[in-house]
Amino acid sequence: MPIDLVPMGDRAFLARFGDEDEARRWAEAVRSRRPPGVVDVVLAYRSVAAIADPELCDLDELEAVLKAVAAGDAAVDPGALHDVPVLYDGPDLADAAARLGMAPGELIARHAAVEYRVFAVGFLPGFPYAGYLPEGLRGLSRLESPRTAVPAGSVAIVGRQTAIYPAASPGGWRLLGRTPLRIVDPAAEYFPVRAGDRIRFLPVDRDEFEARTDERL
Repeated sequence: MPIDLVPMGDRAFLARFGDEDEARRWAEAVRSRRPPGVVDVVLAYRSVAAIADPELCDLDELEAVLKAVAAGDAAVDPGALHDVPVLYDGPDLADAAARLGMAPGELIARHAAVEYRVFAVGFLPGFPYAGYLPEGLRGLSRLESPRTAVPAGSVAIVGRQTAIYPAASPGGWRLLGRTPLRIVDPAAEYFPVRAGDRIRFLPVDRDEFEARTDERL
């Protein structure tokens, strides 16, 4: 099947796919092939941006090369697995559980029972959009009135997704708990979580939370 590839500005191409796995396979194939002129490959859900330097290639030729790359050309990197300790004491935990028709303990157990794929990183530097939530945890809407300040490290859910706020910011996702770890350090250019990685949440008690405060992921 032909690749749905379109120009994105004057130095990038955007490829779109039917699902997240196909997009991820194509991104890995492009990275493996290393077409001349491609300086970065950015995965986000069902799309991939191939960023090019026009001084290093002919963009028309590069477009033809990218269209010829098949999604199965390279083995898919399973992505790094990040274990994230969480103290499940969030302000929305009880309400979210009630809306989902379960006890808070069941929500915690289900949220921590699976690995999540990071589909994209954005909104804030290092903010991982991860999913998908188990069937019973899906469907919660954003808060009607978003918070003006969500603490750094907050672990949240909405719709089919879960995420970690890397820094304090406004936000409307429902907060289940918080991790003591710093998942970014902009001053040190430390951004360990990338699209394609995996996240596993590990419930911890308050003592462990306090003992690990400010550790890096």
